[in-house]
Amino acid sequence: MKIENIIVRLQNPQTNKRQLFISARKLHRLLDSNVSYKTFLETNVLWSRLRENIDYHFNKQFDTFNLSICAVQAILIMENTEQSWILFNEMTDLINDGFSSILIKRG
Repeated sequence: MKIENIIVRLQNPQTNKRQLFISARKLHRLLDSNVSYKTFLETNVLWSRLRENIDYHFNKQFDTFNLSICAVQAILIMENTEQSWILFNEMTDLINDGFSSILIKRG
């Protein structure tokens, strides 16, 4: 699965603007990480220097954290695995294309 398939457009609860996010659960699955989801969250989100309510926010409805595109890029670099770099390069290509493939499909 490609990273563009897990990007969602949601309203940011802090700014009320629609932004692109990725669920931490889905990113964890896509990374095929050998650590538990809890450890992944603690290490890459909660204990990192990512800013709560700016780079990520908790989504009560789905019991996960929504990660901004910038936060996802940082996490992919911190993971530093073959898979994380593949996903990082996919993300970079999406950014360079202005997310056109996502925004056109989903409006």
